[in-house]
Amino acid sequence: MAEVELGDGRRASYEVVGHGEPLLCFPGGPGFPALIVKEDADLLSDRFEVYLIDPPGTGSSTPATDRDGYSHLGHARFYNEVRDALGLGPVTVHGVSFGAVCALTVASLFPEAVTRCVGVSGFGIGADVDVAEGGAAAARMELMLARHAGADWYDEARRTLDDFTEIALANDDPAFFKRLADVIMPLYVAHPDRADVAARLAARVRLPVVPNVDAIHVWESGLYQTIDLRPLAGAITAPVLLIAGELDFITGPIQANAIAAEIPRCDVIVIPDCGHIPATEEPDLYRTAMLEWLAAN
Repeated sequence: MAEVELGDGRRASYEVVGHGEPLLCFPGGPGFPALIVKEDADLLSDRFEVYLIDPPGTGSSTPATDRDGYSHLGHARFYNEVRDALGLGPVTVHGVSFGAVCALTVASLFPEAVTRCVGVSGFGIGADVDVAEGGAAAARMELMLARHAGADWYDEARRTLDDFTEIALANDDPAFFKRLADVIMPLYVAHPDRADVAARLAARVRLPVVPNVDAIHVWESGLYQTIDLRPLAGAITAPVLLIAGELDFITGPIQANAIAAEIPRCDVIVIPDCGHIPATEEPDLYRTAMLEWLAAN
């Protein structure tokens, strides 16, 4: 990993994968390092110089000094500061899950810095906002989760997911959060027991990930419940691609379409029979969809 100075004694750690046009890649979480989207970077590495940037408080990146630094707005300001410190001009931004939220926020707040934006498995409407508007996303989540109800791992994973906020706010051990993430990981794909998917999930579990507990606490204490990207989305001037797994229980097409409706230039691609992690579950379809869109835009 390399490091770049940001001023005031702060720094950011990052890794560069591949060669070509620069692309910034943001991980999910929040609170997880860029290592968790290395799969995504590898799929683009023959066409892009992918910058995997550790968010505040992960890797060697300096932690945020307050709660706002761990919001999507704080992450966006941090990532743009890193881009500037690296001497990069306007770039393509790409993010997965919460990283997609960050990519869209960067494109909204800093339109002059973004040439294209790719949001994968992103969302724009938090749980509380969804419920206030009728609960369509929550209802779909239940349907997607119920697909796994017969699996021998389901009961533990579902209990952990349902109680995650309470558990998270009562703990501060990074290793504990890594174990929690591993327990619920099968829910994040449509077919966790398919041989190729199971092998890639096992590889993800083995990653030496050290989460940032402060960011997770901020996330679980109100950020994800109340987030609404729609007021920001209209300010995005770059072309945007939103990729959604058809069977993604967290976001899926319902979230992608809600965000897309507010973005002036936006395409939505739904990957069939796929969950929340296209790079793990349908890497070939995912890579082809991204590269064809990027080439056309």
